[in-house]
Formats: sequence, C-alpha cells, structure tokens
Amino acid sequence: MRKEFLFKLRYQWHRLIHWEFWPMWAVYLPCIFYYFWISLKSRSFGFFRAVNPAIVHGGMTLEDKNFVNQLLPQRYRPKSFLVKIETKTEGIENIIRENGLKYPVILKPNNGCRGRNVELIRNREHVKTYLENHGNEDLLLEEYINYPNEIGVFYIRFPNEDKGFITGIVEKKGITVTGDGKQSLGELIQYDLRYHSFYLKIFHDDHHKINYIPNENEQILLSTIGNHARGATFYDVSYKTSVKLTDLFNDICSSVKGFYYGRFDVKFNTWEELENGENFKIIELNGAASEPTFIYDPQHSYFFAVKEIMRHWNFMYKIAKFNQKKGHRFTSNEECWKILKEFNPFLESSRI
Repeated sequence: MRKEFLFKLRYQWHRLIHWEFWPMWAVYLPCIFYYFWISLKSRSFGFFRAVNPAIVHGGMTLEDKNFVNQLLPQRYRPKSFLVKIETKTEGIENIIRENGLKYPVILKPNNGCRGRNVELIRNREHVKTYLENHGNEDLLLEEYINYPNEIGVFYIRFPNEDKGFITGIVEKKGITVTGDGKQSLGELIQYDLRYHSFYLKIFHDDHHKINYIPNENEQILLSTIGNHARGATFYDVSYKTSVKLTDLFNDICSSVKGFYYGRFDVKFNTWEELENGENFKIIELNGAASEPTFIYDPQHSYFFAVKEIMRHWNFMYKIAKFNQKKGHRFTSNEECWKILKEFNPFLESSRI
C-alpha cells in the first residue's frame, strides 16, 4: 500500500509539472484571447470555414471522416468503409471478407477526435465487444497499415500560390516498455509515470499477457495507436523536412481541390522510401481543427506550444480571408455556437 501511495503522489506531480499532460482547456486558455483578436479582424468567429472549402466548416468540427477520406486518391490511403449504426458483427465480417481485408483491422467513430474509441480489432470476438461498447454511432472500418513508422505532417498552402510548405513534423511512438528481467508487463506499465493511466486499457483484450516477464532490455510494443491521448509519445522531427518531402505533399494536395491547411497522419516504411513516394499511406487527413502536434515533444516548453498554436491560427486566418474574397463564406455565429456545443464534451477531456 505504501508503494502505491507514494507512486500516486509522484504520478500526480509528474503530470502537473509536464504540461503535455494538462487538460486541453488549460493548454489553450491563453490562445483563446488571440482567437478573439483574429475573429475581430475577420469580423467573424467562424472564419475557419473558408480555410478548407472542401470540408464542412473547414474541418473545425467533428467532420465526416469517410467523406474526408474520399478527398484523397485511393493510392494514398488505406481501404476504408463506412459502417452504419445498425450494422451487426456479421455485417462487419462480411465487409472484411468481401473486400479482401484480414485481421487486425481498425474501427473508430466516423465523427471523432483525439483518438476517441479508436481500436485495433484482432478477431470476430473483438468486433462484437467493440460494437457492444461503442456501436451507438456510425463507424469507420479501415485496413490496418503495418508500417513501422508514423508521423504527422502539418501542411499549408496559400490559395494564390501553386506550392505550399511544411510547418512541422511530429514522430509518434506507441506505448513501449523495456524489460528488466524481474518485473511483469503489468508492473512495468502500472508503475510507469508516462503509461500508468493506460494500465487497464492495454490488457483489456488479453493480447498482451499481464504476468509475462520480459527479458532484460527486451522491448515490447504494447500499443500502436499513434495518439497522444492514447499513450503515444510525440517527438518533434521538423528538422527532417526536405525539398523532396515537401514536393511529395505538394503533389498529393494538388489532387485535393479546396484543401489548404491541416495535418496528414502518415504511416510509412522508411524515410527514404517516403521521400520517394513509396510504401506509405495517409491514415487520416485533418483540417482546421488540426493541432501542430510536434508541440507535444517532451523537450518543448509550454510557451513554445502557445506560440506555435497562435502562429498556425494566423496562417488559418490569412488563408480564410483570401478565400473569402473568392466567394467562400464564413460560418455564422449561430452555427459556431452549435459547433461549440457539439465539440464541448471533447474539450472537457483531460490528459491527466
């Protein structure tokens, strides 16, 4: 009991002094004043709608992921299928079988954010359990891409220019533990300051044996979900931005009419192959609500994060104003209020 009590104290202190684990509202609080300022300049709280005319509300709200997927040519993305709310386990199995997919697959809400209810599904029984817990909304069934690397690439292009630029790249590492030859997987997670809160979630499907004792220095990847709110560690690798990588995303975005601002989440084999446009898939495209997620690198300060958020919002404002002159309207204040109420439950989520 004493060990657990002392660990809890250390754990809470660790989450308090490392801003990357703060609740979303605490991270964004200073930025709200800047948002009011640029809203004042644009004479609308809903200027974000015009930043990406191809996406509903520019991608600021919980957009239809299936629709956004279709904006990208099939060669750039995994196979994905909309699963309507009334679909049962057998229906999902039919989709998997008829489209040549194999377990594992990905299931997630068609309208979601911040890794909400994204699950790696390993078998029929797991499908059934997922539907029992999360089957009260439309879902997206996706082919699982097993490339070893995952990054988020933030891309911006001004509407009056032919080519855009990359503002930052985040590298995502899933939950990984290193054995010491003494502690079990359960103990390694339970008493880890970073992963403690994911203890029950990791072992819920018995895929990883909680009592298994890894050898000394043996590394075990326990979760491949590349989301910070789901335990992934983010590293700023913006220094890997290159001419070839920028050219690749310019080529991709040239086929997506009406998209100027957002983040591409990408899985790939090697950096060299990615720069050559080989062996990669875009697993998600995010619009106006995109975070410059490289800010969550543990080495970055809170002030760095606030500065980067404001810098990106300024880009968004400039693009939206330009598109407004081309006839693309802003979201009305009434619609903004509806969006805020829709998004509010997710704003209340905490990393702590």
